[in-house]
Amino acid sequence: MEMTDFQNMWTQHTKSISENTQINKQILKNLLVTKTERKINWIKAQAIFNLLLPLILLSTVLIPRINLRTDSGFIIGSILFGVVFTLTYIWAIKYFLRVVKIDFKNSITSTKKNIIQLEKYKLNITKLGYMLIPVAVIGMFMMMEFPFFSKSSLLPIALIIMVMIISIYITFKFSIVERFRTINREIIEIEKLEV
Repeated sequence: MEMTDFQNMWTQHTKSISENTQINKQILKNLLVTKTERKINWIKAQAIFNLLLPLILLSTVLIPRINLRTDSGFIIGSILFGVVFTLTYIWAIKYFLRVVKIDFKNSITSTKKNIIQLEKYKLNITKLGYMLIPVAVIGMFMMMEFPFFSKSSLLPIALIIMVMIISIYITFKFSIVERFRTINREIIEIEKLEV
């Protein structure tokens, strides 16, 4: 064999290796995109659940237990609960609309930007929601004529406060931040494969 034959063979092997590498990168990218899309679909399902659950709980649990009255405690409690419920429900709708906007058919850069904005929005509404929960609980107690400062009410109020503190800790320490951190890592891997 002559030198040109070796060069031609070498060029063909190099070309086939580069084609195989491209194919492998594309397969890996598709796997990573599919995995990340599943996580985003799970977030979409949770957002839908968060839209439906308050309405179900309101209609099945809260409304049947409330006796309509015209005293100031009931009216103030209704306003407190109504404002918090309305605000958090509007935030849930906006969150759902932001989740639906995420599409992996767009460029990875715009998808990454949307996910970062979604994470910031979720953290903000969760913080505000946790700050407003006591107002809503006080409003519910006022509507149901629950005695705040009696001996029988100390245990339920202490349990509510304890559960709320644990929920806040778990939500911010593990749940939200870790979910988006994992998605961001996967998107960075997808970006590396595109280069």
